[in-house]
Amino acid sequence: MADLNKAILYVLRNEDRTMSGKVTTDRGGKTRYGIAQKYHPDLDPSFYTCTNLGALGEAQQIYKNKYCAPLCIAGITSQPIANKLLDIGVNCGLDSAALMAQTGTNNLGGSLVVDGKMGPTTVAAVNKVDANKLMGQLIVLSQIHYRAVALRDHASIDEIASWLTRAGKPGI
Repeated sequence: MADLNKAILYVLRNEDRTMSGKVTTDRGGKTRYGIAQKYHPDLDPSFYTCTNLGALGEAQQIYKNKYCAPLCIAGITSQPIANKLLDIGVNCGLDSAALMAQTGTNNLGGSLVVDGKMGPTTVAAVNKVDANKLMGQLIVLSQIHYRAVALRDHASIDEIASWLTRAGKPGI
């Protein structure tokens, strides 16, 4: 079974490469350790002003409770797949991550209902397929997703390049 802390560390390194805790402003508003104000409006504003260690601990809890749990990350047997699904969930949304897991699994012979919800049936099917092949599917599907977002939102070249680089990472 996947180690949640390893999956979260993978995401944190994609969100804040140097783990500086620096507050930035992007499409999501104020963002720290990848936790964007727009997507977490109930988060206490002190998250953006407290110590780095305090913010890091809070970010890790948010990732565990709001992302790992709904995506059933602990039930995934391949750590790289768990890392990649959590990363997609954080960056593209929970439903998108589940849709990609289901579509990728079906492309490899599965027969899942593609409903955008991770549950025991999806987790079992994900665990049955070849992890390396599923990783390839997740990379391609996330690249397609980012290209569609870029067209829809008129993203800058820098944003597109960053998203596609992230999408191309194999979860290790």
